[in-house]
Amino acid sequence: MSTEPGRSILCVGAHPDDVEVMAGGSILRWVAAGASVHAVVLTDGVWTTPDGRVMRDSGEAAREAAEAAAALGITLEILGRPALRLQYDDDLVCQLLSAVDRLAVDTIVCPWDGDLHHDHEMAARMAIAASRRVPRVLMGQINPYLREPFAPNLFVDISETFDAKVRAVQCYRGEWARAGAEWMPFLDESSRMYGRMVGVARAEAFVTRKFLWSGCP
Repeated sequence: MSTEPGRSILCVGAHPDDVEVMAGGSILRWVAAGASVHAVVLTDGVWTTPDGRVMRDSGEAAREAAEAAAALGITLEILGRPALRLQYDDDLVCQLLSAVDRLAVDTIVCPWDGDLHHDHEMAARMAIAASRRVPRVLMGQINPYLREPFAPNLFVDISETFDAKVRAVQCYRGEWARAGAEWMPFLDESSRMYGRMVGVARAEAFVTRKFLWSGCP
């Protein structure tokens, strides 16, 4: 299967860093193949500890997201809803629909709707709601915390783009300093496991919500 699912791809994330973790290696391949990729991040990515310490502010998140987008070669839009309190909202669905129309999107990539993180699940539901006229929807894995088993059926070989994906994720310097020791084993081990499933060194994996086949093997 070609690693190019479409010519205009919309990646939807709940937080800055979701898109890079979920599909950074695939995005690099799609961009190299000539696809136009646009990311919409629904929240500001701000979060605080229970004792009120701000761990990432909106300015930091926006700057790092712009740097990561440049590293991937994509365009970026941050809608700025409060993180960790994301709810299904028809206004956000309409903004995604507007992006679909404006960019002539033929593929949506979004979080898997079985993700245990509430914001990720809400982002998936809204992306799927905006996909009514989009022929391809891929759902990716952002973390290992799942409500039910993640059973992918589409794989992208990222053997040659994995290192660049990691560098894009590392643009989120504060989060990488805090959680990189947990992120790196997940990125490394999951990409090797999915690669082994399809006979390559590393892969990213997706669940196809729907996928119109329009090419040749």
